[in-house]
Amino acid sequence: MSFIDLHCDTASLIFENKAHLNRNDYHVDIEKMKASHYLAQWFAFFIDIKGLKNTDPFIYLKEMYAYFKAEVEANPDTICIVSTYKDYLKCKAENKIAAFLSLEEGEAIAGVNDPLEKLMELGVTMMTLTWNHMNTWGYPHSILKGLTPKGCELLEGLNHTPILLDVSHLSESAFKDITRLYKKPIIASHCNARNYYDHTRNLSDEAMKVIAESGGIIGTNLYSYFLNTSNHTSIEDLLRNMQYVYNQVGEEALAIGADFDGMSCNLEVCNCGEMDKLMGSMTRIFPMRIIEKICYSNAERIIRENL
Repeated sequence: MSFIDLHCDTASLIFENKAHLNRNDYHVDIEKMKASHYLAQWFAFFIDIKGLKNTDPFIYLKEMYAYFKAEVEANPDTICIVSTYKDYLKCKAENKIAAFLSLEEGEAIAGVNDPLEKLMELGVTMMTLTWNHMNTWGYPHSILKGLTPKGCELLEGLNHTPILLDVSHLSESAFKDITRLYKKPIIASHCNARNYYDHTRNLSDEAMKVIAESGGIIGTNLYSYFLNTSNHTSIEDLLRNMQYVYNQVGEEALAIGADFDGMSCNLEVCNCGEMDKLMGSMTRIFPMRIIEKICYSNAERIIRENL
């Protein structure tokens, strides 16, 4: 089975620790992705704005991008950065992993002119408006407020760029604003179902249905605190959440957004090299046709139709 994962924090982690993409001690590296036959991975440039202190967040983003780009270019036979469906198909034909780029924390571009143009210059194809803090664009999942006027303006701009909107981390009020203003498929790159496990980072049934109706997808998140009350994520936890999402919105909206390297819990699927363990267990509840959609083809459709 092949895989496309909508979200990992590996790019940020290797930048912070000056580690390498080919082989490391984290959840994601090239060798592990090859072991699981990854077609593509969205690498998120995660920026904790409050942790930057006096560093300009956009400069920090560019430095992270440069480091990641150098790591990719050091492995030209196995991975390449892509931003279009044509690029993706070329990578796939050459048996290379396609590295798509995303921004996690929209405040990183709040202080620059033409922010979406700047992201496109870096090849970013997906972004969240917020992380876990309020910012220039809007409010996160823990606060009952929506988008700011500047956030609404940015959203209108996103309608006219190839950058996909990722609603992970957003508040419910901000999500409702998005349903009024955003015209493209909505992505929840690493979110689970709130009525399966009650956490503000998870999606309501109503939100999941809106995402599905938009033609968007929901990436199953492996983080235990979005699935249960413990520090351990079992395959059974993941299967039950997937079954719940499937029962609500059907087979076209389910995908994988593992959140690898963005969590500190214990995992039965220990890293991206063990994704076949999850896929094998999925056969207990889904036919292979649906498993293929969850593991890669729903995400591939998003790439084909939007990039």
